[in-house]
Amino acid sequence: MKRKMAMALAAVLVAGSLPVTVSAATFTDINEVSWASSTIQAVSDKGLINGYEDGTFRAKNNVTYSEAMVMIYNLMDKTGNLKAGATNTLPMYQSVLNTYKIPTWSQSTVAYGLSAQILMASDLPKFTTNGVANPATRQDVAVMFGRALSTKYDIYAGTGVKYNDVWRISDDAMPYVDLLTRLGIVSGDDNGNFNPTANITRAEMAVMMNKTYDLLTNDLANTGAITQIVNHDGNYYDIDVKMDNGERNKLTISDDNISIYNKDGSKEMPISSLTKGDKVSLVFDGIVITKIYLLDEEASAQEKYDAVGYIYSLKDGYLNLESENTGETTKYKIDTNCTYYLDGKKTTESNIKNVISDNSDKYVYAGLYTETKNEKVDGKRQDVLYAKAVYVTVKDEYTQTGEVTDFSSTTVSYKASGSNARKSVDFASDCEFYIGDKKSSAKNLEEMAESGTVYVKVTVNSKGKATKVVMTEDKFTDNTASSTYTVKGFNKDRIIVSRGGTSTTYEFGSTSDITYYIWEKGATKWSEVSFRGAESFYDGDDDKDDYNTMYARMNFDKSGKITAIYMVKDNEREAAFGESEASEKKGTVESIKDGKLKFKTSSTEYTLLNKYNVDPKDEDTDNENLYGEDADGSMKKYPLVIGGAQTSSLTVLTRMANCDDVTLYAEVRANANNEITRIDARLTAAEGKLVEYDKGKKEFTLETPDGSQFKLKTVSNPKTDSDDYDAEDLETTGYRGSSVKLEFNNDGEISKIIVTDSKYNSGTKRVKGTASVDGSKIKIDGKSYSWDSKTYITSSSFTYSSKDMFERMLKDKDIEVYVEATISDKDKVERINAKVKSAEGEFVEYDNGSVTIENDTRSWVFNTVSKNKLLKNCGLDDEKEFEKKEGKNVTLEFNSDGLVEEL
Repeated sequence: MKRKMAMALAAVLVAGSLPVTVSAATFTDINEVSWASSTIQAVSDKGLINGYEDGTFRAKNNVTYSEAMVMIYNLMDKTGNLKAGATNTLPMYQSVLNTYKIPTWSQSTVAYGLSAQILMASDLPKFTTNGVANPATRQDVAVMFGRALSTKYDIYAGTGVKYNDVWRISDDAMPYVDLLTRLGIVSGDDNGNFNPTANITRAEMAVMMNKTYDLLTNDLANTGAITQIVNHDGNYYDIDVKMDNGERNKLTISDDNISIYNKDGSKEMPISSLTKGDKVSLVFDGIVITKIYLLDEEASAQEKYDAVGYIYSLKDGYLNLESENTGETTKYKIDTNCTYYLDGKKTTESNIKNVISDNSDKYVYAGLYTETKNEKVDGKRQDVLYAKAVYVTVKDEYTQTGEVTDFSSTTVSYKASGSNARKSVDFASDCEFYIGDKKSSAKNLEEMAESGTVYVKVTVNSKGKATKVVMTEDKFTDNTASSTYTVKGFNKDRIIVSRGGTSTTYEFGSTSDITYYIWEKGATKWSEVSFRGAESFYDGDDDKDDYNTMYARMNFDKSGKITAIYMVKDNEREAAFGESEASEKKGTVESIKDGKLKFKTSSTEYTLLNKYNVDPKDEDTDNENLYGEDADGSMKKYPLVIGGAQTSSLTVLTRMANCDDVTLYAEVRANANNEITRIDARLTAAEGKLVEYDKGKKEFTLETPDGSQFKLKTVSNPKTDSDDYDAEDLETTGYRGSSVKLEFNNDGEISKIIVTDSKYNSGTKRVKGTASVDGSKIKIDGKSYSWDSKTYITSSSFTYSSKDMFERMLKDKDIEVYVEATISDKDKVERINAKVKSAEGEFVEYDNGSVTIENDTRSWVFNTVSKNKLLKNCGLDDEKEFEKKEGKNVTLEFNSDGLVEEL
């Protein structure tokens, strides 16, 4: 059977409807569509679409439905995405294919399309009219592509489609047009139109196939950005990825269960190279993620690591790394499970040693993932630096920055940034000199160096000579970029600092490795001092009471070592750091984690203190925890307020901030340590399920998909978006459990409740099946139910909504009705959604989207599919031809949506 299929497809290539194989290089008419010429070349090279035997491609020709299905089959076959169970199914569909005059040369692929649900039986009438092949429309081809891809990608309702002519896209096609648009396979014309009913050309088909081919073969779908990454000691990582389609993926990965690659897949990378903000593509095998592609172009993979520099030696279980920033050499012990990478590919320690040995005239540039362990060494406990991952690239040169100490026509001397290490480098004969970004000369740089404090960036080649020297008046790095801490202790061994109520101790390897700066009272700039000077400044902190708190900022290198400390006393903090005693910030909250509040539009973290974990309803007015600093500096009760919440506490605030299904807005006032002294918050949007609503008490309980429940306040009479229910209806038990979206006013109170999936509609008890009348009851799927006094009837098939008219329809032997009904606890029908499955009678007329028939009971009017679709299904060319059917007995065929699609 497989050989028969192959022969049938081979026949396609020589049939008159499709071209024979012709190389794109020989196409004589390819310049007629210059915008698609390169794509046509690509699809021809890939064997997806071929040219004609006369050397043409005929890019402007229309593609028929049969041709489109053959092309899609070929595409799925080439990319390894054929459904095995759907092939070789021609005998199953032979009869229906012959009935609709599907050409013999395409029947095998059309049969596959039916079996794989790329095509539906209702699609077949479109293929031919009186035996003549019909050209396919753009929206119908989009449906075929979308169905073919639906096993790999999620299909949505398509409400986000933004084409200017979106109103012309059929409801059936909308979800698939949405999918292809999201994947970048289709787009609008220059005017922003999709042109759904226009015939698709061979050039357009080539573009769609080429994009889909690249999508399927490169595994570069399902793209998103890393919003958070938590490293669990290198053993595993928790990663949150926000997908481009709005979904979120929360992953737990390790080197054992997943592979990381660069953009083109040529280099394997360690998980530790991933950072927040990286653009990635997730590759799925079923529901399991097997690969992650890092899509951003990397300037340097090493920059993603804890420590960056040049390997000085690797032997005897230790690695010596010369810091890229400071020039200092640090010794790291090799972890027993250390992972090695060379140019992105996993390798061994032995190979890295060979690289070092073979490249003695170059620089072995490395990034290290490090860990500090406190363990016994020679009987004493001390911190030991370990290398847990090593990423290596061989470079011909390196770059370093620092403060110029001497400059001559042949040499530059400088103190490396972030350390006291002194460097001196001679110039290569071809060295280039710059002042800022402007090319200059060594003489000009020498004059600039003599004028005052200047900074330099030096690029050194493999011979140790400078090939490029850049000089500026500004530092290349920001020496005051770290957070501000309160100093709790300071001596030759360590500094103890506090921020947000949490104390941290930093041990000094050597005080000589650190540069110290102090800001004295009334000073205008930082003064560099020795350790003794810094210690004396700290110990002299015994002035007046309002001048007794010491603050510090610290600089760290990429290995986490302190390189500089800036110290200032309380009253001079604003002058030294340029920060106010208090600041205000407002916006949408991204998260609260470990007591830190972060806004979506800022990288600053604000500390929430435990005193906020109180309830404003607390009557203990003497409790100082209930007070906070107001905007005018005065003390005001309740430092934490959540507008619209029944309870204002840190616990509630944290749950709101970390819930994906609510949007929390906050206004905070913070001191210089970014500790929040007052916070006003409120929800601005939320969705979930209605747990309970009490209109009188103005209380609404919402349960979000993560299981959180929030008790919220409402306005007196919240609005809804439907005439089917109002606020009083929402109080009833019938609506409990319904999915809702909430809108809020500026006080954080619920102002609008929108039911998106009503429990009342879907029912605590739901039945479905063919309906009939059983005396005074309605029978559904063989069981009888009583009518409710307010039974609500809806239908896509007809516009009648009264119970009496609906009963008459159910009694009509020529009409079959299928219903989905909501049944109350007392077995009464509360709500019915009906669809007509078939109807017979005498044809009366067709009028603007509806068909009228008449039988022994009465006249009935039913809704139809679009006029053009109905005409095509009925084999008619014009609406007036319906008049020929007047007075004739007809059987109406309805589609799955309950609309008449053929008679």
